[in-house]
Amino acid sequence: MSYVNATMARDAIIKMKEFHEDLIEIHEKYHLDFFQDLGRRNILMSRPQEVFFSQEIKKQFPSTVSDGRTGQPDILVPEINKELECKITTKRKGGSWSFQADYATLERKGTCDFLYVCCDPKFENFGVFYFRDLTTADFKPPASGSRGKSRLLLRNCIDRCECLIGSMENRNSQFMLKATARMLFAQTDEEEKAAKKSYNYWLTNPTSYTIKLEEI
Repeated sequence: MSYVNATMARDAIIKMKEFHEDLIEIHEKYHLDFFQDLGRRNILMSRPQEVFFSQEIKKQFPSTVSDGRTGQPDILVPEINKELECKITTKRKGGSWSFQADYATLERKGTCDFLYVCCDPKFENFGVFYFRDLTTADFKPPASGSRGKSRLLLRNCIDRCECLIGSMENRNSQFMLKATARMLFAQTDEEEKAAKKSYNYWLTNPTSYTIKLEEI
């Protein structure tokens, strides 16, 4: 059952943007660069994410709570027996996105829903992605030195993802379409051979996705 929708996500993001603007002002007041470390910025925005999304869900499910204490669910919806883990992330310098979870916690719970907010450095463009019923099978086992953090395998759970804001585009399909066009209009055997090689590469390669953000 989906208990968070695009309207809720948009209203929560607007509140998060207002909170973000307040943080910018207080940092400027004390001559601090709020954008120097986006990881720290996102940590400061993680609790507002939990609170503002829980407020929106609470309009439909009045018993919804966001406790905030260590060991408690980020958002609990008792009416439908759902726990929602909230994560916020910004694209890494290498161009990838970090969809992570604490592996031990998920292993203990068995299954959990996740709400990932993707944002650009200036906090102007967003993607909000709701995943339902994730398990440890949807994540890579944590690497040594990762402090128990595990990376989400999108190809394992894309069918359980709702794009509330923004979108996820299948990169493999995009490149296969381009390769098909190159094969159709190839003027030499070499061009056709290269296009076929590209097509087969993306056909057999594990599916990857491009995250498209939306301005709010």
